[in-house]
Amino acid sequence: MAMIVANAGNYVLNLFLGRVLTPAEFSDANLMVTLMLTITSIALCLQLVAARFVGIYDESGEPARSDRLARTLRGYALGAGIVTGLVLAGGSALWSQVFHTASFWPFVILGAGMPFYLVQSVGRGVMQGRLRFPGLATSFVVEMVVRLGCGVALVALGFGVNGATIGLSASFVATWLAVKMLARTGPGRTGAAPDLVTVRGYAVLVSVLLLGQIIANNSDVLVAKAFFSPDAAGIYAAIALVGRAVFFLAWSVATVVFPVVARRHASGGDTGSLLTGGIAAVAGIGAACTFGALLLGGPVLGFILGPAYGDLSAPLAAYAGMTTLFAIANLVASHELSQGRNTQSWLLLGASLLQLVLLLVWHESTAQLITVQFVAMALLLGVMVARNVLARSSTHISTEEGLPR
Repeated sequence: MAMIVANAGNYVLNLFLGRVLTPAEFSDANLMVTLMLTITSIALCLQLVAARFVGIYDESGEPARSDRLARTLRGYALGAGIVTGLVLAGGSALWSQVFHTASFWPFVILGAGMPFYLVQSVGRGVMQGRLRFPGLATSFVVEMVVRLGCGVALVALGFGVNGATIGLSASFVATWLAVKMLARTGPGRTGAAPDLVTVRGYAVLVSVLLLGQIIANNSDVLVAKAFFSPDAAGIYAAIALVGRAVFFLAWSVATVVFPVVARRHASGGDTGSLLTGGIAAVAGIGAACTFGALLLGGPVLGFILGPAYGDLSAPLAAYAGMTTLFAIANLVASHELSQGRNTQSWLLLGASLLQLVLLLVWHESTAQLITVQFVAMALLLGVMVARNVLARSSTHISTEEGLPR
């Protein structure tokens, strides 16, 4: 519930920005969010690795080993955050030219928050792995409140896109402080050393899923920013907000399912019912968002953001439907990944690369961008279903062949 509240607050901020900024300025502000979500691949990799191994070590009665792993991962996160921040800030003039932004400063401001953003992800992973969902939820609410409060205040004071980006980076710092207090890990100097070879191997598996996830989720906005006019890119960014809503609401389901599956699999239990329930929840969320967008999306956006956004019901619904397919496929891949396998993750990465190629070839209009994504995601889900059917058939045949005759 708290994650829904946090996502709702983030969308209130985006709607506020869409209302008070011009479409071109809104496009610049949305680009900062998109870049943050692109870098999320690193943060989520650290979080999921921490969640899985903390869950496994705690389940086997080795909490001190979990704390030692968390300390190691925080060191990796700090280094990655510093490098990422330097890339954003140091290349700010280049990024401004590539994405046609009015100023290079937002890239510098966003870069300053990256070390905090990546370090806090380890603490979130510890809470997730230990099933401390109230603390995990609180961290998301803190992030939203600071982002919304600072962003609205600074934009209202006339700081524009820079103010919105300061709010983004300030939320990273606040989340880092909140997670530091809530995660409650030990000093990490005692206990058995974590199996870093296995941890790094699993991080590679996770990276495949997250790389595909980030390409699929954000490449369309970056392509629109690079090839559309500033105003058209701003309108497309408003449409993409709906897709992000579907995905992040669905990700809240995956956040709960992932550590539970990891623990149950480690103890030899069956996890199929968890996947079935998760798919039903994600499909329900997606259906509600799609029909809501079709019935009310355009009029609501037109009322909130202005007449330039009032005729978007059809593309909003199409985008929500497309993202629902992707969210289901992502849950299937995440379920498999929590058990230490990543065949489905490779399929997702392949589909995201196909989507990127299609976007680079066909990007003349909003309709083209959404259509090619729909094709890629439908193919992905179709291949996943076919693979699952074939795997079950093979298992059934092998079982029958093993029966006494």
